[in-house]
Amino acid sequence: MRCRLIARFLSVLLVLPAVATTGHATQGVTDTEIVFGTHTALSGPVAGWGIEASSAVRMRFEEANEAGGLHGRRIRYIVEDSQYLVPTAVQRANKLIHRDRVFAMIASIGTPHNNAVFSMQLPRGVPSLFPYTLARSMVEPHHPLKFQHTSTYYDQIRAGVRYFVEERGKKKVCLMHVDTEYGEEILEGVRDQLKVHGMDLVARTTHKAEDTNFVAHVTRLRGAGCDLVVQGTIIRDTILSTAAVRSVGWDVDLLGASASCNSVVPQSGGPAMEGLYGVSGLTYATTVEDVSGRGKEFFERYKARHGTYPTEVGQFGYTSADLTVLVLENAGRNLTVESFVKGMQAIREYQHLFGGPAITFGPEQHKGSDESVLLRIRDGRWVYPDGTRRVLTY
Repeated sequence: MRCRLIARFLSVLLVLPAVATTGHATQGVTDTEIVFGTHTALSGPVAGWGIEASSAVRMRFEEANEAGGLHGRRIRYIVEDSQYLVPTAVQRANKLIHRDRVFAMIASIGTPHNNAVFSMQLPRGVPSLFPYTLARSMVEPHHPLKFQHTSTYYDQIRAGVRYFVEERGKKKVCLMHVDTEYGEEILEGVRDQLKVHGMDLVARTTHKAEDTNFVAHVTRLRGAGCDLVVQGTIIRDTILSTAAVRSVGWDVDLLGASASCNSVVPQSGGPAMEGLYGVSGLTYATTVEDVSGRGKEFFERYKARHGTYPTEVGQFGYTSADLTVLVLENAGRNLTVESFVKGMQAIREYQHLFGGPAITFGPEQHKGSDESVLLRIRDGRWVYPDGTRRVLTY
């Protein structure tokens, strides 16, 4: 134990003091401004996510600037288009880190994209704040500069499986997952949770992200007698696989993680999506009537600027920026990477403006919550199944 503590202490020393300053000042911090950056998809297959999340981040930073800034400094926010391509993300991040000299990255999109950028970002001492992916690698292994404000996909799916086994009496759990890092994380979560219950995965199928025909997958799982099908799917494959299940009249519970808890699923999938379950680290408002106070003010401002209310993507971005502003307030005028990290670790029971578990950080806790909430599609919206928020853990 003593050796582990010493090693952890040395790792912090090696990262923070060595990179907190460049020359006479902290990178990305001047007397008058703080520079934040994002590498995200402004074009390509998930451009809608990147545009909405970064727009919401910008709105919160603009609010802070309009209110006088943070301890005498204004926030300058630079967004670069990765096109959702890993090599491009690395190139754009290199510009942000070395040319723009950002203080921190925030809400950058994609698991492989962030993982690839970390190799240059973290040694440079640039914190990773709330990337737009809930993969475990965003916070594991523990690193002084990596932060996420919600439970991971792994946490969520384990909590969901536990609920369906212990409280819904499921005996034959199966899995349908995409053949990616995300799908593998879901697979690991399902297997690990089933071991706790002395159960095995009855059957599983895999598919490519571009696949569109799920008849064979559904036929195999139905033949295995599954009474719960976990979906390691995102948006399009969630819609297509769920529709395939419904088309054959198979009445089986379907469960996904937060990657599938997207408003596009019920909106584009239509009535076939009714009854689909999801487990999410954070809950989001689906209509303006669901929010009040600052959350409602954001909804109205966002609509005035963009012509539509923000989805869960924009709410994720706004929450990320709101937390960052709070951390900057905690860090004080003498802003360094070290004071920023301490400011983050001082956050206790932050209340999400749009619902969901409270967020807490600490020296050994850079994941804001281990909790998840159960959702279900009803009348074209993701809602709490019985009308009240049900918090799940594993």
